[in-house]
Parts: sequence; structure tokens; C-alpha cells
Amino acid sequence: KYGLVNLTSNAAIIAYVNCFEKLGLDAAVLKSIDKTKPATLRFDSSTACKFLQEVKVDVPMERSYEEKEETTGSDASKKTTKTRVMKAVNHVKEFHWEVEVNWSISVYSGTSVEEKKVVKSRTYTTTLITQSKGGMVSTNLPPIELSISWLLQQIDMVELTSQFKVDTEDGDTKTPRRNNAVQKALDFAAQLRQWCQGIESNFFGHFQKHLLQKHNPAVQKPHTFTIRHLLGVNNQYSIFNPILPLMEESGPSDGDDGSNGVESKSIIELQCSNDNNDEHKTLLTSKDISKLLNEHAQTLEGAFNGIEESWPSDSSGDILSSSEAVLSLLSNHLRELSAQYTETMSYIESMMENQLIAAIGKRLTPNDLDKFVKFHNAKLLCPMPQPFCHAIRRPEHYPGNISLYHLS
Repeated sequence: KYGLVNLTSNAAIIAYVNCFEKLGLDAAVLKSIDKTKPATLRFDSSTACKFLQEVKVDVPMERSYEEKEETTGSDASKKTTKTRVMKAVNHVKEFHWEVEVNWSISVYSGTSVEEKKVVKSRTYTTTLITQSKGGMVSTNLPPIELSISWLLQQIDMVELTSQFKVDTEDGDTKTPRRNNAVQKALDFAAQLRQWCQGIESNFFGHFQKHLLQKHNPAVQKPHTFTIRHLLGVNNQYSIFNPILPLMEESGPSDGDDGSNGVESKSIIELQCSNDNNDEHKTLLTSKDISKLLNEHAQTLEGAFNGIEESWPSDSSGDILSSSEAVLSLLSNHLRELSAQYTETMSYIESMMENQLIAAIGKRLTPNDLDKFVKFHNAKLLCPMPQPFCHAIRRPEHYPGNISLYHLS
């Protein structure tokens, strides 16, 4: 079970890095981060609004009127008819705004926010049209930060391999799930989910949604992509999840020899193990895990290329572009990865618990332990201790009480 926890945890770490690579956190950036200080991944977003002009627009209405006019010439037999069609027009005032939107993902060490390194960003200017002069204000959303110190500690920056391992010699290690190493991994998974949810709720749910809702020109033009398409982009692509607690009934005969022979498609590789004992025969080999991680990287790359082809480019000036679609895709997928890892650790713990219950035959309770102690005390102690219970009575009086006190 400890080996299964190590394999799935390392697979989760590599899957996280695969997603962060698409956000600009590549191998060069990972190596440049100062590991002696806490490292933080930061998401910033802001908008600046400027009033341009007021324009009057004539909007044709569906209502129309017809007038017919007959004229008679010198010859009474010649008559001409003229028809004049009049259409109603609605005069609407439009207020044009210049809106500059800026969002960025950066990383910094310690408290040096001013020295942050921007890994991915987009700045664009667009024109929004409203039918009221008020309501458009500049906003700066609070930054959304994620500590990635734990993630960097699990990566060997020289070999670029994942090196997570539960210390079974530690006194605080109780089970494959209840130990300091896994608890820190679960804490990072929870923080990662919170970071992704913050981007979705604050940036997509509030920031982008309010911009699209306020854009209300007199003559509506259909949008190719809406906020609904953006939040549902994850459903358009099937990305493989490599965090799987899989085991084999019988392991390979040759075992892991320290090199899996599979070329990794990720910037972080799986650290090979030389454990060939019987306890690891039921685990997947490093070669199999590397194939699963390659499938994750391949499907992630396919989804990334599909978004680049179907969504507008960053330079198009559209509010929603391929960068926002990629950000939405990765935030959803990272939440799925972190949730899958949490469920995997709980599954391994429950699997070991079920095996222990099956070996004992029942689930033990405090009452069972009490019966066990009484049974063995009856054999070890002679004569067998009797419960201290003595009735104290006097004629024509109520029963009295007797108590034992331990004086220190």
C-alpha cells in the first residue's frame, strides 16, 4: 500500500506540472525559482474603462405602413397606382466605452512581489456599448495566490524527476494515508482546488460575465463564443486522468531495472525504482506509469491545439480568446486531478481497512476490547477479581454509599 501511495502521488505531481507547463511554468522557470524561500503562484486581473462618445443610432422596427395613391391621366381608361411604404425607426442613444482588460499569472519567491516573473498574460483593448452612461467602472480584483513550495520540494531539479516517498521509519507514520507526507500532499491538493475555484468564480464568473452582460448595442450582433462556451470548454475535450490506484494480480517477471525504456512527454519524469521484492510485484511498473502519464500529456496537448484552432487568437481583440479558453480548461482539469488524488488516498486507506476487517472477522469496538481484557484477566489472575459492589444497609434506613479515594 505504501508503494501504491508513492506511485499515485508521483503521478499526481507530474500531472500537475503538465498543466502548469501550459500556463507558462516550464522547466526553465522551475529551475530559476529560489527554493530557499516560499514560492507562490499568483493570478492578477484588472480592467480600466474610459468613456469615448455618445452616438445616436436609428434602429429599424418591424412595424411598417403602406399608402396607395391612384392617379388618372387625360384618358379615363389609363390609371396608375403608387404605393409608398413607411417603416418605423427607433432612435437609440449608445454610449461607447474603451475597456482595457489585463490578466496575468506570475511566480515569485518569499515576499518579493515586485520581482515576480510573469509566465502567462494577456492585455487587450475592446469597445463596449451600453445604453446608459453609468455602470462602467475600473476594477482591480484581489490577487489569487497558490503556494507551490511543496510541489517544488518533490521535484529533483537536477534530474527533473518526481521524488515523493512516504517515510515509513517516521514515528508519525501510522498508515499509508495517515502520515505527514500524504497529509501535505492532500493539503496542496485542497489549496490547488481553491485556487482554481477562485479563478473561475472571481475572474470568469464575475469579471468576464459582467463585461459581456453590460455590452448592449442597439443592433445586436451574435457572439461566436459566450461565457457559457467558456465555462463548458472542459466538456468538449476528453483529457486522460493518470491518477489511478491500479494493481496487478501478478507482476512482471523481470521487474523494474531502474530504466523504464519509455520516452517521457512531460518535463518531469517518474523516478524509477529498483524494488523487486514480493511486496511490489502487484504494483504497476515505472514503464506502465510512464505510459499513463504520456497519455495524459498527449490528450492535454490535443485539447490545447484544438482550442488554438477553434477560438479567436489573443490579438483578435475579442473579450474571449484562446488564452481564456485554455485557462478555463486547465483550471477545471486541475480541480479534477486534485479531487481524484484525494479520492485515491481515501480508497487506498479503505482498501487496507477492509482487508484488516476481513482478516479479523469483524469490526472491533471498545466493548470488544473490554470483553477481551476481562477474559484474559480471568486466566491470568487467580482468584478472578470480582466487581466491587457491596450493599450497605441499616434497619429502617435508606441504603448508604461507600466510596474509594486515592490519596496522592
